[in-house]
Amino acid sequence: MPFASGIAAALTTVAGGLIGTTTAVGFGNSVTGLSVLGGAIDTTGFTNMAFSVPRDGTVTAIAADFNLTAAAALVGTTVTITAQLFSAAATSNVFTPVAGALVTLAPPLTGVVAVGTFSSGLTTGIAIPVTAGTRLMLVFSAQVTAGIDIATLISGFASAGLTIE
Repeated sequence: MPFASGIAAALTTVAGGLIGTTTAVGFGNSVTGLSVLGGAIDTTGFTNMAFSVPRDGTVTAIAADFNLTAAAALVGTTVTITAQLFSAAATSNVFTPVAGALVTLAPPLTGVVAVGTFSSGLTTGIAIPVTAGTRLMLVFSAQVTAGIDIATLISGFASAGLTIE
């Protein structure tokens, strides 16, 4: 399954080492501004970025990358971008993280980060069952993981691939 943000995705961090707003990425489109509250994302009232699984299968790999479209001043801090698969029941707009379906992108962003900088990652060797009708959504987020705890905005193109066997 291919994913591409289309337009630049906006990821924010907030003080306290927390994830701010996230971006859900679909097939050439994305929606920014989703908040993870209590570990879940409620997409009611937002653009739909989820797809329905057509048959039972197993998620075996996830690859993701993020290409900065705006420079970032992260002197003294390190920001790590992740891509996390979320799922919801067929009749629900409330998505929760799928355990083990996470890609941590590298290298993390630190210092003065130039336009065009890439971070990428690959998670393989997983075997996560999904059932027909389950709704899946891929969500990119950023978090301060070392250094000075700052609130910041990271903008860039997000893309990914997901294998369901």
